[in-house]
Amino acid sequence: MSGPRPAARFGQSSTTAVIERRQALLRPRQEDRAQRTALTAYTAFRERHYESYLQYAALRIGRRGAAEKVVTAAFTELAVSWTAVLGSAGPAAVAWRILHDHVDRATGYDPTAVAAGQDMQTLHDDACFLHEEMHLSRDRIAEVLGIRLADLPSLPPRSPGG
Repeated sequence: MSGPRPAARFGQSSTTAVIERRQALLRPRQEDRAQRTALTAYTAFRERHYESYLQYAALRIGRRGAAEKVVTAAFTELAVSWTAVLGSAGPAAVAWRILHDHVDRATGYDPTAVAAGQDMQTLHDDACFLHEEMHLSRDRIAEVLGIRLADLPSLPPRSPGG
């Protein structure tokens, strides 16, 4: 079978149209793949942190049912902004801040009323709480707070029997 090549037969514009059509078909697949990857990352993050977050919330709030609602609300807020959070310098730190703010509201504190410069004190207080009340290791505390181990504040020794 001889004859002109398809590009010559249909003109160069049809070749461009074929390429554009293929790219248009591939674009949704790439977006789907990115969404699946983000969903997988969110699911893994949630599974890794849910119990620690719930335990923290329950200890601070004092009621497990209320703590579950708070943690669910925090993870819902996190899910809505997950793609942006993934693009941040510290996704785990952002997630901890979201959780902390939800717990503060549930316990009657206004997270927006924290004075400038008190973030480090709050971080230190949270690290001590996770260490003393939840008995987490330094590595796990840094992971939960979303900070480097080297940036973890010094922790007091655990009280005897604790």
